[in-house]
Amino acid sequence: MKLERLLAIIFKLLHRSTISATQLAEELNVSQRTIYRDIETISAAGIPITSYHGTNGGFGIMENYKWDKTFLDTSSMVEVLSLVKSLSDQLNDQDLKKTLDRLSILTEEEQKNYLHIDLTHFSVDPSDLIDLQKSIKESKRISFQYISAQNEQTTREVDPLSLQYKFRTWYLYAYCHLRNDYREFKVSHILHLQRLTTSNMESHSLPKESPLVDPPRERIILRVHPQSIHLILNYFNHQSMIQEEDGSVTVTLMLPTPLNAEWLINILLSFRSGVVVIHPLYLQDVLKNEAKKIVRLYEDI
Repeated sequence: MKLERLLAIIFKLLHRSTISATQLAEELNVSQRTIYRDIETISAAGIPITSYHGTNGGFGIMENYKWDKTFLDTSSMVEVLSLVKSLSDQLNDQDLKKTLDRLSILTEEEQKNYLHIDLTHFSVDPSDLIDLQKSIKESKRISFQYISAQNEQTTREVDPLSLQYKFRTWYLYAYCHLRNDYREFKVSHILHLQRLTTSNMESHSLPKESPLVDPPRERIILRVHPQSIHLILNYFNHQSMIQEEDGSVTVTLMLPTPLNAEWLINILLSFRSGVVVIHPLYLQDVLKNEAKKIVRLYEDI
């Protein structure tokens, strides 16, 4: 991963006089072109890297340069180490573990371990994440059954490019040979994952991050039973909560329009009788209809 690689390069530059792009590429198992891009990124971040020509030439940090604590102070280093450790544990990645060991000597504060970042997810098999990570590193194709958000089941053969953790779950970004285009797959929707021996010979590039587009939002008002307040806190920002005389709370939220956000309907149904929708009225009808479907389902048993 790029973060791990950048930190490894910084570590090597801090502890060696010079190191060549060829040597860095071999040690980090990437191309020299990638190393040159990484060096530019590190330089732009404020670390003065210079190149030396000759037999023993390569990249190095300018003489008399000291680690700038405004670039990465002790506290920031602890946070970076905690993130690397979480990735290492989740992916069982030996390279990440080696990087963690090397970086840990830069600060004694890491031993305090006051920050823990847990990237596990109950719906994702850790072994799938490990296999995906291996396939990405080895540039090997994978195949799997995929269940889309529209409940369509297809067989996919893809070139895996990156794993991303966002919105509280894991996603795989890959080139899909069924669609002949790049796609993002929710890892929890991947079934029967298989690592193939076919090498990914095509030249792929990762997408540039595009700004998030905020969907249309609507005011949602909920009345929450005292026994269910802790459930609301698990999902929604609780800045707008009014305590009622009977111990319940009224929560006002600005959320994506419910008819365009199936996840919101699912969350509200998961609260069972502990939450009542006050506004909008049409959302009450949506939940009533879903409840009636559930009742009919069990009447037929």
